[in-house]
Amino acid sequence: MMSSPHPDTRNAYVRYFYLPASKDRCAEIIEVLNSDSETVEVPMREEDVELQAFFVRPLSGREAESYKKAETWKLFNSWEELKQDHFKFGLPDDLMEQLLRFRGRFDLHEEMAA
Repeated sequence: MMSSPHPDTRNAYVRYFYLPASKDRCAEIIEVLNSDSETVEVPMREEDVELQAFFVRPLSGREAESYKKAETWKLFNSWEELKQDHFKFGLPDDLMEQLLRFRGRFDLHEEMAA
């Protein structure tokens, strides 16, 4: 099967969720590619946690090509990791600027250690 040079990404979204730190783990940003829901249920040892998306954007062409239609979760422990991942996929700088506006609201390990 041949893939389309311009994949249809109208209904494909990337959603970002914040999982706060606990005594057993650091806080994380969860990026879900090909997401179809404003919420995710994160399986935890003690009890599952439902998170609400704090940022939504369309899936880029390169991401659509790489991840096809499979829902894919990426976990980030620092904003720098997230920036590097976005750079790798050639996402626009203004997109990262929009995401970084949440930096003060969602602390990650890098900010807590400083």
